[in-house]
Amino acid sequence: MEEHTKIIIGSILGDGSLSPVSTTQRTSRIDISQHNSKLPYLKWLYVKLSVGMRLSSVYPKRGYNLHRFCSKSNKELGYFRELFYSKNGKKIIPTVINSILRDPISLAVWYMDDGNLDKRTKYHFNATIATYCFSFIECQRLSDVLKENFKVRSSVNKTKMRGKTYPRLYIWSESMDRFISIIRPIIHPVFKYKIGE
Repeated sequence: MEEHTKIIIGSILGDGSLSPVSTTQRTSRIDISQHNSKLPYLKWLYVKLSVGMRLSSVYPKRGYNLHRFCSKSNKELGYFRELFYSKNGKKIIPTVINSILRDPISLAVWYMDDGNLDKRTKYHFNATIATYCFSFIECQRLSDVLKENFKVRSSVNKTKMRGKTYPRLYIWSESMDRFISIIRPIIHPVFKYKIGE
């Protein structure tokens, strides 16, 4: 699997979105945006992905504090759209995720997009990954993959926001050193705070 494909997987799990598949060509395109403060990271993604696909330029999203870029449609993204989205357009976790989410760069991109470090005291040091758009069963599937493919233990916890309950992944304290060691070489400087640096 090429590096740009591994990054796409992490981005789909995180903030990236795929357009509906073309019914004739079976193609899709990816749209990635980040807050202006994270523009260096967005440009890093752009350079990495441009090796494997044609992209628009990076441009500001009018009326928002965001920059974004999108790809041209291609069949690889069409495959991922059909894999990671239900027929009604909801993002899902496929049952074959254990054979797809295997590389540290996928994990790091996912964490940079949706991860958070909870470091209240020097004795409390845990990472969480926001998985709010997925079901509890799908989150358990992700937790199983972290254990199987990365030897990182986690659990699916409940968190409340605006009166609703959502699932999120909670990396166990005993696995934090391993988790950080896996993703540290890839974490972009603008996200070093997410690994306590």
